[in-house]
Amino acid sequence: MKKLRVKIVIAVLISATFVFALAILLTGTTLRIRLNNRSDSMTELLEANKGQMPPKSNFERMEKNNQIRLYYYDEESPYRERYFTVIYEGDKVKSVNVTHIAAVDEESAVKMADDARNRKTETGNYYDYRFRVSEDTGYVIFLDTSESLHTINSLLLTMSLVCLVFIVLITVVFHFVAKRVVRPFEENARTQKQFITDASHELKTPLAIISANAEVLAYKDGENEWIRNITDQTARISGLINELLTLNRLEEIEINVDIASVDFSEIVNKTADEFDEVFVGKGVAVQREIEPGVQLNGNKEQLTRLVSVLVENASKYVDDNGRVSLTLKKEMRYTVMRVFNTCEVGNPEDYKYLFDRFYRPDASRTSKTGGHGIGLSIAKRIVTLHNGTIEAQPEEDGLCFIVKLSNKLKQGKIKRDK
Repeated sequence: MKKLRVKIVIAVLISATFVFALAILLTGTTLRIRLNNRSDSMTELLEANKGQMPPKSNFERMEKNNQIRLYYYDEESPYRERYFTVIYEGDKVKSVNVTHIAAVDEESAVKMADDARNRKTETGNYYDYRFRVSEDTGYVIFLDTSESLHTINSLLLTMSLVCLVFIVLITVVFHFVAKRVVRPFEENARTQKQFITDASHELKTPLAIISANAEVLAYKDGENEWIRNITDQTARISGLINELLTLNRLEEIEINVDIASVDFSEIVNKTADEFDEVFVGKGVAVQREIEPGVQLNGNKEQLTRLVSVLVENASKYVDDNGRVSLTLKKEMRYTVMRVFNTCEVGNPEDYKYLFDRFYRPDASRTSKTGGHGIGLSIAKRIVTLHNGTIEAQPEEDGLCFIVKLSNKLKQGKIKRDK
């Protein structure tokens, strides 16, 4: 359950980061929109008052006559705002007024005004300034917004640091809380696995008795259709129980795995040899491309089971007189095994669920091919225990299972957490 706890903490971390980032983004956007609106009202007021900030009495008169639209003006505005104006007559500069700002001279003011006019927009931002261009009056007005922008940026930086601290605190808290959250699921998983183990062992005894009685009946009265059915079905149920027990052991909450250096090429070849008669009986052409001497750190018993499951799956579902391809080679940091068999390719979406327990993409084939839909679940669990990946990839004329096993797995007894 350690992985589940980690996933919960990561989910909380991502969610908290997203929420705080969204809050910072909305705050910054709102403040900048408000600043632009305020600045536009000031430049509009300056244009209406011929490039000068009016005293309060003039402002009230202009407001009364509806000469201004927005209401960000107060009695301190004439002393607080920094601005400059450039007046054009046609394309020529008529006058420049930089008496209300110290950071810009007349030459710089004209250059900035020319750039603003070339933008072909009435209002906009020019670095730390908000400008207004009036084609009717020839005014180009720049309002210094650097102080407000600095305040907004400082606020956003402070919010970011505070949010970062909160994200760290929330993550740490959930790291400890996640243990309590996961505990019921862990207990349920233990109970479920214990039930499967107990039920499987309880079922083995009556099945053994039924199988023994069927053999006695066959010996006394001769074999017939009903006895064969009893024998086949008890063998099938016994196989299902064994597979459930195998998967149950692999999915223990904590499992110790013995890892040693094995010759994976030898494992693949020997396991594939066991299915030669099956392939010959179905007229299947088998192609092997096994790179010799591929050494891999892993559990020999489990890796043998992995290869057996995939080759057996290919032998069941390959078309009569079809083709099976088995390849093994080292690629970069992984050892890659591919098991391909020709077959009718169904809906590609179905192959996402092939590794789920009891899943069959075509239920009608269950009785023909046998099996219980657990083998691929076992294969996936074995691959996971070896820090690898497995996927089913439909191709034009069949299906290919691709297994990638890490070449960096260390030897020794290691503990895997589910």
